Amino acid sequence: MLTVGLALLLTFGLTACSKKTTNDTEVKAPEQNQSTTGEIDKNDKSPFKVTMAGGSVGGFWAALGPVVGNAFLKSYPATSFSYEPGSGAGNIKLLSEGKVELGIVQSVEVIAAQKGLDPFQKKYDDLRAFATLYDNAVLQIAVRKEFVDKTGAKGFEDIVKNKIPANIGINQKGNLNSLAGNDVLKSYGITEENLKSWGGSLIWQGSATRFDAVKNGRLDITLDFTFAPEAKITETSVNTPLVMWSINDAAAKKLKQDWDLKSAVIPKGTYEWQKEDVNTVTLSAVILAGSKATKQDLYKMAKALTENIDLIKNVHPSMKEMTPEKLANTGVLPLAPGAEDYFKEAGLIK
Repeated sequence: MLTVGLALLLTFGLTACSKKTTNDTEVKAPEQNQSTTGEIDKNDKSPFKVTMAGGSVGGFWAALGPVVGNAFLKSYPATSFSYEPGSGAGNIKLLSEGKVELGIVQSVEVIAAQKGLDPFQKKYDDLRAFATLYDNAVLQIAVRKEFVDKTGAKGFEDIVKNKIPANIGINQKGNLNSLAGNDVLKSYGITEENLKSWGGSLIWQGSATRFDAVKNGRLDITLDFTFAPEAKITETSVNTPLVMWSINDAAAKKLKQDWDLKSAVIPKGTYEWQKEDVNTVTLSAVILAGSKATKQDLYKMAKALTENIDLIKNVHPSMKEMTPEKLANTGVLPLAPGAEDYFKEAGLIK
């Protein structure tokens, strides 16, 4: 009798825990993602726990990330905020694995992840944004004035047309800014191979190494996505006269199409020696939300960041331009539930 009773009990338990079709195929109830379901309690004042993955130790993101945490704490005291050093590409992996709630990435890294470009081993088509941190890291093409005076080149078009032996530097391989920088050159028909055939070179190095090469004459041109004015450009120009090149409409169109970059202008006078406006493009830095972040907490985080945006604006002079509207504008990247709810409620998006 005990054996029969156990069998009946197990049968009842299995029947109660699953549903079956007429073909006896088990149909499991769909799993619910806590970050996308449920009603939001707008009066919830409770603290929350969040870990953000940012950039390398000593870098700009390492200064910016903890300030985001301070914004959360100001509105929700006793909140537990942790900042972890990381990298944009690595942060996407951490988010997808549910190891952190938030991660800072550049917009070009988002596009590369969605396309499955190196270093990503697969396509990430489910990325969701929490907010934009800044949108004004502009492409700056700094050129030795001595090179311009010697060759007469006024842009990349002249290098191609006259096959000028130019030594050009972009960011190191593995840094996704270098992919966008290389695409700038490709949009003009400049490749590493044809530069070599003209007697020039393409150097892939970090910014410090490249600007040292500009100073000692081993590099003629360097490309960077950074705030303007950029300290390294200002410092280099003290003893090495520079000029700044614009990009043409065709290059700008391709970069906007391929990398979701935006048109931008570096106003004349940004650098003491800059006599004209420079037409260029700009990329942004975005905070992504992972599946570990709940809808309720993302609502509160978006509210706190918006209410305390002055903390973000005071991190760096170039951050002064940030507004609540810019926080909520994440371009082609959809907002995560919770953050989207708050930004709509605040009238920052439709």
